[in-house]
Amino acid sequence: MPDLRPHILLIIMSLLLVGISFWAGSDLLTKHLLALSYRTIDKLQADQLTQVILMMSFTVIDTQIEQDQSLTKVNINIGDSLLKTVEMEFPKSNFDEAAIAKTFGLYPQVKKINRNQPVTVNIPVALKAIKAEIKKEKEITFIEVITANKSLRKLSFVFPVTEINMIESMTAQVLKLQPQDVQELVRYQVRKS
Repeated sequence: MPDLRPHILLIIMSLLLVGISFWAGSDLLTKHLLALSYRTIDKLQADQLTQVILMMSFTVIDTQIEQDQSLTKVNINIGDSLLKTVEMEFPKSNFDEAAIAKTFGLYPQVKKINRNQPVTVNIPVALKAIKAEIKKEKEITFIEVITANKSLRKLSFVFPVTEINMIESMTAQVLKLQPQDVQELVRYQVRKS
C-alpha cells in the first residue's frame, strides 16, 4: 500500500495556497474598486427645484400680520382669482410693510399693499411640493403650493374641479409648468365631505 501522506499534504497545501491567493486577490480588488470615483452621466439631482415665474393679477382683500420672537408671518387673502391666500415669513428684524411689496417684485413703485388694491405680479418661485386636497361633495380642490423661496412660503389655490387630469391641467396652466412636472410634484388627498 502506497504512502498517501505526501499526496494529502500536497492537496492541503495547494488548497491553502488557492485560498490565500483568492483572499489576497479579492482584498486588492475590493480596495481598487472602492478607490474608484464613479462619474455617471445620470446623476441624482436632489438639490434641483423646479423654477417658475408666477404671473398673476389679483385683488388683495385682507392682510394679516403675526409676529413672534424670531419671525413675522404674513397671510394675504386674495379675491377675484384662483389664488386665495399667500403665506410669507420674514425674519423679525427685517420686516416692514415694504417687504411684502419687495417679495411681489413691486417695490419701489409700490411701498405698501393696501386692502382692495389690484396687484399684478411676476414672482420667481422655486417649487418644493404641491398638495391637492380634493373635496368630492363640494366639487372643489384646494391646492397648496409649497415653495423654497426666502420669504414666500405657500400659495393656496381653489379649483372648481375634482378630476385628477383637470386638476393637473389647471395647476400646470396656473404655474406655467409642463404636465409631467406637475405630476412629479403633486400629492393628492381625497375627502368625501
